Amino acid sequence: MAAKHVTIGIAGHIDHGKTALTKALSQVDTDTLKEEKERGITIEPGIAPFSLNENISAAIIDVPGHEKFIRQMIAGVAGIDLVILVIAADEGIMPQTVEHFEILQFLGITNTVCAVTKSDNVDSEWKELLSDEIQGLIKGTALEEFPIHFVDSLSGAGIESLKNELVQMAQSVPPKSLSGPFRLPVDQAFTVKGQGTVVRGTIVEGRVSTGDLVALMPGEKHVRVRQLQVHNEAAETAGAGQRAAMNLAGLSREEVTRGHVLVSPGQYPVSDCLDVLLILGNNAKNLKQRQHIKFYIGTSEVMGKIVFFDRNEAREKEGDIYCQVRLSNPVVARKGDRFILRRPSPEETIGGGEVIDPMGESYRFGMATVDQLKKKREGTPLEWAKRELERNGALSEAELYTVLGRKEDSSDRVHELLSTSFITEIQKGVYALTEKVDEMKGELIYRIQSYHRHHPLRQGMDKAELLHSFREEKGNLIQYSLNSLLSEGVLGQENQFIRNHSFAPHVPKEWEKRFDQLENLLLRQGVEAQPFSELYGEGQLPENLYRDYAGFLISSGAAYQLEDDRLIHALVVNRQMGALKKTFPESFSVQEAKAVLEVSRKYLIPYLELLDRIGYTLREEGRRRWKNKKTPK
Repeated sequence: MAAKHVTIGIAGHIDHGKTALTKALSQVDTDTLKEEKERGITIEPGIAPFSLNENISAAIIDVPGHEKFIRQMIAGVAGIDLVILVIAADEGIMPQTVEHFEILQFLGITNTVCAVTKSDNVDSEWKELLSDEIQGLIKGTALEEFPIHFVDSLSGAGIESLKNELVQMAQSVPPKSLSGPFRLPVDQAFTVKGQGTVVRGTIVEGRVSTGDLVALMPGEKHVRVRQLQVHNEAAETAGAGQRAAMNLAGLSREEVTRGHVLVSPGQYPVSDCLDVLLILGNNAKNLKQRQHIKFYIGTSEVMGKIVFFDRNEAREKEGDIYCQVRLSNPVVARKGDRFILRRPSPEETIGGGEVIDPMGESYRFGMATVDQLKKKREGTPLEWAKRELERNGALSEAELYTVLGRKEDSSDRVHELLSTSFITEIQKGVYALTEKVDEMKGELIYRIQSYHRHHPLRQGMDKAELLHSFREEKGNLIQYSLNSLLSEGVLGQENQFIRNHSFAPHVPKEWEKRFDQLENLLLRQGVEAQPFSELYGEGQLPENLYRDYAGFLISSGAAYQLEDDRLIHALVVNRQMGALKKTFPESFSVQEAKAVLEVSRKYLIPYLELLDRIGYTLREEGRRRWKNKKTPK
């Protein structure tokens, strides 16, 4: 199997010999539709697999040239690596030649070669004039240096030289990463009798294998790859750069069309509002604010409108315009994806450019927004990731891939960010800036310490209260940071309470003497417990510490709660229990207990019920039997 796979597009004016050139290069006739045979034009993109050499396999996409089939042409060049711009020697540059050439520039396709077909029909002087005309077309563009080959598909003249040129260009195409999430824009869908629904397209990212579960977007319908073909041959796996046909289980023909995208489940969001960099073409002609347009990306065609932030009207070739497109239906897009804009009526290409952020938002009109979009586009992938992570707190793997864009190997970049501790995986497939994790840890420690200062008598801060105090933050970032601090031993947790690892509830130093007096009073009252609020009030203590101190006595084991607001000191419980047990070592009645303790039923019954509750006695047939227990719980 070849080590590299490239996709070659052939574009140009109708009847300039694109299909014949494809056949001369690959020995494959791409006009396969009955209508194409009858009319003599290419309506759907034709696919012709062939081998450039033993190391490079290719697929030629013969795209339509007639002006009515521009949409198919754009769909055909989605995901291509090289382009052959075809110009017939006997006709020269035609209107669709210019439009196709312009579209290629908007799509950012710079690996382009010009093939002048039917060159056996013209003399050398005409070839020289035609060369000058082509140079005029490409002058001042990114394709200014592209080579020109005079060929004849019937005689074979120049074909081998053109093929050698393609080999050289293919060798310079950077290899595509197979490690990221899978994406294939669908450009053809049909039914095979006895097999079901089949879709075709060029894999632009990742890889797919037989048996894989993939998602059809928009819509998020999950389907399974039943069979897979690469360049008309059965295969178990196909990767980025290859043309693939997939037989999909669980999908009817009516559910899929050109414009859908097959992707790894959960890895690509859809959006109907995209921040873009727009470059206008020759036919922009007073493009007005919120004007309706046709938006082409991948194999999708969607109606929408253009939104400017620094003007109300744009004229042709005004330079880069940072703006937004708002669509009637969502599309799958990533940062760096290329697009085309066309006017709905009369149909003509307005411009094109690249996606800055597929998840655009509502912005104010003004240069501040334009500057913001410029910053989004410029900088390194690290800066893009940092900016979005700072804005969102955390991003899923799919969102992070979207931010990093197609220009970089997003999967490898994520691993690099992890290995350098730039980001931290705070949940499976969810990432945050490591510095933000550290900041969150610091904030959690600060809030717990602050809580201890204000509530020294409490065990700690209720976890739910702590989490709720971060309303503006993403919950998974807080939870990860908290769990990390707990596992590191910096913080501790007892029941639902979070505390600093070295903290223990304690009486504030300035109130120690009065609290000791209050505890002694509680001890002296014995079983005849008074409302604790009355005792507390007598001590002239701060009102805001009343409930905290009652809770402190109970949680520390110094006292028990009887009922309502009454507390009994633990020493009293043990002392009176000792007296009872000495007199009645097996069991006792209420009357017998009353005689020993010498208290009224008003105080006796709550005390005896406390013994039941804490497990020292068991009530049976009007008596209480001692359980084998030596110390309170």
